[in-house]
Amino acid sequence: MQHHKLILSILFGFLLIASAQAFIEIILTAYMHYGLNNDFREIHFKFYSLAVGIALAISLTILIVELFVKKNKSNDFKLPNHSKLWFIVFVIILVFLPIINHISNQKFMNMYNDTDLTRYLLNRNINEIFENVDLSILVSKWVLILALFISAGYYYRKSMK
Repeated sequence: MQHHKLILSILFGFLLIASAQAFIEIILTAYMHYGLNNDFREIHFKFYSLAVGIALAISLTILIVELFVKKNKSNDFKLPNHSKLWFIVFVIILVFLPIINHISNQKFMNMYNDTDLTRYLLNRNINEIFENVDLSILVSKWVLILALFISAGYYYRKSMK
């Protein structure tokens, strides 16, 4: 029975981290497309997307720690209450990520049909914008993993005392 708990907790942790990263990616991609539709400057994509991504990662870490780690008072890991619901939520987020990315890419390609937006896009370095947003997504994912690792280590040490 212990092996099943370990396997379920590993699967739960994997789904939790993957869906949190997918959520960050969805938000930053939506921010990029919103910015391209509303004439944002390059500074918005270069610095603000990174700040938003890191703030999202830290906020999600705090939420995850509050929901799943602090409420577990025993030394033996237990899945949180309503774990089936959480599994379903995490899987839904992971399933919808490719769909949302496809829709946002189609929306980006349709922006070239609008003459005013085409002029705006011609004055911007689109490759640099995409690189900055991709870098923001990557950095925020690593901040999320690092913050979760540090908090898990802290609570593990605290439970051993």
